[in-house]
Amino acid sequence: MRKKIFVIACLTVCVAVLFAADEQPLNVKPGEWQVKYDVKYTGLPPQYQAMVEQMTAQQKSAMGLAAPETSKLCVKAADLNKPWSQDNCRWTVIKSTGSDLEAHSTSCQHGSRSANSDMDVNIKIHAVDSEHVRATLHGTAVMQGSQVTIDGSYLGKWLASTCSAKE
Repeated sequence: MRKKIFVIACLTVCVAVLFAADEQPLNVKPGEWQVKYDVKYTGLPPQYQAMVEQMTAQQKSAMGLAAPETSKLCVKAADLNKPWSQDNCRWTVIKSTGSDLEAHSTSCQHGSRSANSDMDVNIKIHAVDSEHVRATLHGTAVMQGSQVTIDGSYLGKWLASTCSAKE
């Protein structure tokens, strides 16, 4: 009986160690990053598409609809094993290694309060080296009967080890 308990305990520890070894933070520098992104929405309901078409370039930019856009992002060491999103998504990390991070969310909020829908989103981040990353994002949602799709591509470049005061 003791031998069986010992074997089970050893297997449990081995599985825990293997799982922890699989979840490594991205091997990139924390600090201030410049991120250039290009995001496209398709399949918006007609009334939302009409609203987007009437927006100014500044309004589209504020919603991430003007492409491509560049922004600065403060990435802390604790952020290196999760998506660097500044949204209200609840992420589940699928894969986290020194060079790649993949995550999934089924609860990204999308749309206005009156037409709110949860978006199913996948993100993949690849560390090219310690100062450069590439990422892709793909998501879908049903919004007022329309299948809405979001696709994004991102290029990140490390700028400094400390973040500017605005971050």
